[in-house]
Parts: sequence; C-alpha cells; structure tokens
Amino acid sequence: MLQSSGEIKMSQINTELGRSSTATISLDDAENGTYATINTASSSYPNASNPAAMSEWYSYDHSAASGYEGRISGRAESASNEACEGLEVETTVYKNGTSSTPAIGDQLFTNTGLTTDLIPGDGFGAWYKYEDVDGGNVPYAVYLLEGSNGECYIESVSAC
Repeated sequence: MLQSSGEIKMSQINTELGRSSTATISLDDAENGTYATINTASSSYPNASNPAAMSEWYSYDHSAASGYEGRISGRAESASNEACEGLEVETTVYKNGTSSTPAIGDQLFTNTGLTTDLIPGDGFGAWYKYEDVDGGNVPYAVYLLEGSNGECYIESVSAC
C-alpha cells in the first residue's frame, strides 16, 4: 500500500502495481490501467480523468480485498428449506473466502473492501437466502451468527 501523504515516487507506483521499480512508466497509462487493472476495492484509488496527478495514488492498495458479490434476503426463516422457498434476495453483500460459493466460516460485509460487517435484517441465529452472484446466481440458505467482534459469519450452508 502506498503512503497517505508525502512524496510518492514513480518507482513506488511501479512496485505497487507488481512491476519492476525501474520499469518505464507513464502516470497517465498507470491511472488508465495499462500496466495493471486499478483495484477499485482499495479505499483510495486513482481515477482515469486528466490531468493525471501523483496525489491520486495516496493510500492506494493494489492488493486490497474485493471479496465475492452476493445477494441476501432482508428477512430470515427458522429452517433452511423455508429460507429457500419463501424468501427473496434483495440486498447486495460481499463475502471473503476462497471461492464465490458460500462456505462455513466465511464472513459477510456490506462493502467491497470487506471492512463493514453485515448486520442481517432479522438478526443473527437464523436462516437467510443467499444468492451467489459471482457463481451464476445460484441460491443457498445460510445460517448467520455473530462473532465475538461483531462480525457476521456463516455457520451453516444448505443448497436450495
């Protein structure tokens, strides 16, 4: 991640983008994603508008987590089959984990940076319908619990 203030060097931008620090670089091309796609999951990232400015790179984190996009119901049910049959997905959420498919232990967030924990509409300890958007809108029932630090995590998963 690049620093939030002070001087940023072109070599640092190269390195952040996964390139050699000595590679030839154009600030405009870097901002336009010519060398690497700009990670919009970073809390701060350069825009493609001109003129290009070094200050746009403050706090840019090329490896910021983006998670997997899904949708979840606003209401809950007491059983997985009831969640699958009776609920509609309406709220966009993001999850961590190693694939787009929901798995036990995955956490749910309201933002792509995976920093704001989801607070489910009907609370924790219930079944919600979850749709795996990145996986082709496949529906699941997920049982959500609250962790010790307020995080929202999946305790159980059932395919619909």
